[in-house]
Amino acid sequence: MITVAVMYAHEFLPAKKMLVVPSTNIPHYIYADMNSAGESMVQWTDFEGLAWECNIEHDSKAHACGFNVYLGGGLGTAGVDLSSYQTINIDLDYEGGDQRLRFYLRNYEPGFSDINDMQTAKFNNVQVPVTYIKDDLVLSMAEFSAAEWWITQFKVPRENALPNFRNVVAFGIDTSYPTTPGKHNFKLNKVEFIGEWVAREDWYLGILVFWLSVIMFVGAISLAKLTKEIRLEHQRLERLANQNSLLAQETDKYKKLSMIDPLTGLLNRHGLSEYIEQYFPMDTKRLVSMVIIDIDHFKKINDSLGHDGGDLVLKKVTNLIKSHTRQSDQVARWGGEEFVLVLPDTHLEGAFAIAEKMRALIAAADFEQFPELHVTISLGVGTSDGEIPFHQLFRSVDIALYQAKAQGRNRTIKASV
Repeated sequence: MITVAVMYAHEFLPAKKMLVVPSTNIPHYIYADMNSAGESMVQWTDFEGLAWECNIEHDSKAHACGFNVYLGGGLGTAGVDLSSYQTINIDLDYEGGDQRLRFYLRNYEPGFSDINDMQTAKFNNVQVPVTYIKDDLVLSMAEFSAAEWWITQFKVPRENALPNFRNVVAFGIDTSYPTTPGKHNFKLNKVEFIGEWVAREDWYLGILVFWLSVIMFVGAISLAKLTKEIRLEHQRLERLANQNSLLAQETDKYKKLSMIDPLTGLLNRHGLSEYIEQYFPMDTKRLVSMVIIDIDHFKKINDSLGHDGGDLVLKKVTNLIKSHTRQSDQVARWGGEEFVLVLPDTHLEGAFAIAEKMRALIAAADFEQFPELHVTISLGVGTSDGEIPFHQLFRSVDIALYQAKAQGRNRTIKASV
């Protein structure tokens, strides 16, 4: 019942209104062709009261005569958005021989219209028999269509040929074309656009979203309650579990934590040693390359930026290294500003290429918090086919790193294994 009531409440929402006429601050003008005497065939009979007379000459020529009011600043602007209005209430007095009058809305089309040329603005129009104008006229915006002459004259593409009211720059009334010769008297008393503050579809969608939100909220509370009950039961069962098993789990947990560097999330020295013992035992004849990386002048960075700044640099370098390693590779923080990269099944040239790519990447990196900071790294690279132990490979690569730093830093040196 509540939902039905809320849906029905849309009928009682106040209408969205925009009064164009009467108004004293909106520019308006009349227009017509010239007669044989060189005079305009239209004149104001009451400028303030928006009354005008078209006197169409009997000369066997086609003539037009009309009235125009600018909206949203008019020419040279993007106009006003009328897309949320559904109807136009018009109070117009007319005396003359035309059987139909034309009502139009000129719409600026971004990307197509010239904002300073009213003729290029889309001509949305509707022809209305004068019999409907004797009483207050209500025009539906759905009655308007783009004029064929405008589409043809400006070679309008299909995507711009449909009615559009998002950038309306002018509203106007004119006689049918060609206009019946003789006098045509107009007095415009009212032009008012009527729409909805909230479209019916959006109103119903809002109701649907509200109830879905309520259902999800209630469901979330129920799920949270159930989750809590399950967690409490699980905790109770854990307390009853074998104490030796709990101790073993805690031991394994702290063992894993002891192998991770808390700042970078990489393996630490102990973690890398465990990794090497597991995947590269002494009796394994497996090709492997190693890269040792050292951040150049890191002490100066720490001294100038402080330890917090130094930590940010370490994290950034870590992320850059990790983003350019393969899934099979392993990265560890060996200590301080030194990192070790293990590359299984990788030849020396391949490892050297990876190292050079990392070196160039870090040298070009931007450190958002420290725009003036320029960070470089030095690298040593070496490869073993399994004939030499890991500690000997490490020592050779470490010597290569020392040579890289001694030769000016920001370079990669291959180890002699």
